[in-house]
Amino acid sequence: MKKDLNYDFCPECGALKMFAGKDGRNRIMPSHEAFSLALLDSDGERFTLVSREFQFRQCDGKLCYEKHGRFSTLSVEINYHTAENGIAFKPQVSGIPEGFRLEWFDGPQVTVSPDGDLFWPLCEGVIVKDLTDRNHSEYSRYRPLGFAYPDHFYGGHFPGFCNLQFMAHYKPGDGGIYFGSHDPEFGPKAVEYDSRTPGEVRLSLQTFCDAAQNSWEFAGEYLLKLIQTDWMEAAEIYREWLPQKKRLVALPEWIEKSPLILIYPVRGTGKDSARMQENEYFPYMNGLSAVENIAQRTASTVMPLLMHWEGTAPWAPPYVWPPRGGENALACFRDALHSKGHLLGVYCSGSAWTRQSCIDETYNTKELFEKEHLENIIMRGPKGEKDASICCGPTAQRLGYDLCLATPGARKIVSNEIMKLADFGIDYAQYFDQNMGGAFHLTYCGGHGHPEGPGIWQTKTQQKFLAGLHEMIRSRNSKLVLGCEGAAADPYTGVLPLNEARSVCAWAYGYPVPAHSFVHHEHSTNFLGNFVCFHFKCDWEKCPENLLFRLAYGFNAGELLTVVLKSGGEIHWNWCLEWEHPAPDNEPVLQLLKVLNDMRRRYPEFLLYGKMQRPLHEVKGKPWTFVHKNGRTFQFNSIPVSTWEDAAGNTITFAVNFLPEEQTAQVDNGSTRTFPPLSVTVL
Repeated sequence: MKKDLNYDFCPECGALKMFAGKDGRNRIMPSHEAFSLALLDSDGERFTLVSREFQFRQCDGKLCYEKHGRFSTLSVEINYHTAENGIAFKPQVSGIPEGFRLEWFDGPQVTVSPDGDLFWPLCEGVIVKDLTDRNHSEYSRYRPLGFAYPDHFYGGHFPGFCNLQFMAHYKPGDGGIYFGSHDPEFGPKAVEYDSRTPGEVRLSLQTFCDAAQNSWEFAGEYLLKLIQTDWMEAAEIYREWLPQKKRLVALPEWIEKSPLILIYPVRGTGKDSARMQENEYFPYMNGLSAVENIAQRTASTVMPLLMHWEGTAPWAPPYVWPPRGGENALACFRDALHSKGHLLGVYCSGSAWTRQSCIDETYNTKELFEKEHLENIIMRGPKGEKDASICCGPTAQRLGYDLCLATPGARKIVSNEIMKLADFGIDYAQYFDQNMGGAFHLTYCGGHGHPEGPGIWQTKTQQKFLAGLHEMIRSRNSKLVLGCEGAAADPYTGVLPLNEARSVCAWAYGYPVPAHSFVHHEHSTNFLGNFVCFHFKCDWEKCPENLLFRLAYGFNAGELLTVVLKSGGEIHWNWCLEWEHPAPDNEPVLQLLKVLNDMRRRYPEFLLYGKMQRPLHEVKGKPWTFVHKNGRTFQFNSIPVSTWEDAAGNTITFAVNFLPEEQTAQVDNGSTRTFPPLSVTVL
């Protein structure tokens, strides 16, 4: 052991029981197990095994397990070695019994105290303040007790809604631990935490194993490391390790105009509900005056990102074309936008298959599904179950399944639909909405030419498919840009150029931090997002400046700015809020948008292409309180700052006063400075 690092394992099972620095303070709690794993038999029956069921011995740099009572041939070896301020672990499994396959491996298992903060890489990054509430949040109904098929929307699926593969637990001002998967193949994992055992929280990097037979070895290492500060230090560790990334698909020329993303539907009044009627923004040209008004008020290029525009049914993937009202109606709007220097974007709904729309009861594909034998190209669970991961069910948007993108048939359906958008002249399509982070959801189906269980093959398949889509788009002389819901996960940043951030979901667990931007900004671009259902998370009557706060957050995260429209061309609080609800005061919102977007256009080398750094300056604005609908409050600085480094190594810091009032604030514990209302100041 290194002199400045102390760690120890349980003598009965090899579970971690101590991890401390030279001060001797244990930064973890003793774990109950060193690992767990799951075997599947030929019928898809799962057998979960834990370390204490094996005979254990510890050798020099190895934790060895053998002679399981039921599976006598099975053995596990966890190699470990000290790293700088930490320990690296590399597990391998051998002697997998004949007729069984290894579904997943979860180890080393790290347990921490409920005290302190947890960084979790869900939705670009969230700081969880109450670690005991994991299983009681508003989204807990979506989460199975373990991480299994189908991988529900709000679980920690990497690469997916968790777009990074590390966590951190620390006490502000007192440090803590970094726990990360340094897996260069970016295989699927559950990046999760579990508080079901009172008084402790288990961190998990449960890794899916390509349905391995005979043997399996982890492609990288799991790293447990001491940190001195907070989530940014953890993100620096991960960014330093991350294999060299680059944009495989170039950004469009129009990105430097920093288009303001303007989200509104052409059917319904702001909510996904049955029997939606065409609204005041249909035909499409009816929305042009609202676009032009906001463009003028903010001095910005605008990209309407249309919702409920599909000619099939809203949120009924994979088919979207032709547009509602016909191609000519949308073409008139496209041409009018382009003539004024604006852009046209559309939402789609990903790679699921809709059998029946729950929004538009006239949309049913049962006959087509049976005629084309499409049951042969959908994802299945380990026992052949048919389901879908997101927005599926009688109270959701649709009934249906997920397409398996490893099959030529599924790829053809999706690519054909995307090429229709490309040929038409759409500028941006969030086609992979609901494929969170670009996710390839969990599948086990045999006969598709892939292993009968999730693993690295999924990541490689999705990378190749996404890259191939852009090659097809360019071969047709189209400039269509594709994106997904949520920031693109690690392996997909290079092939999904522009994506919708989902920091809104962080408020279900704590508050958001821009960890994805910290790690990936210079080679991955996001826009702020529609903040779907934010009215369930924010009491805007008690914090009416919350939309201004969110715009400042997006700016400091390096994201393109976004607003949602209600009727009359007014900016609304968020998507999925009925138009009958009063809108926020639009005047300060428009003023702040103009100032922020002007700064984005002036400094693209930082705010579009730059690398985020730990802030070099501190501005002590007045405290501003976010009030959650559940009664919780979070206090923030009303003059948040961000620091950026360009390719030449130059740095710049921006300070945003998002309040509609002038503030005199202390800078760097020194002199005071005046910050105008609704302003950005370069420090």
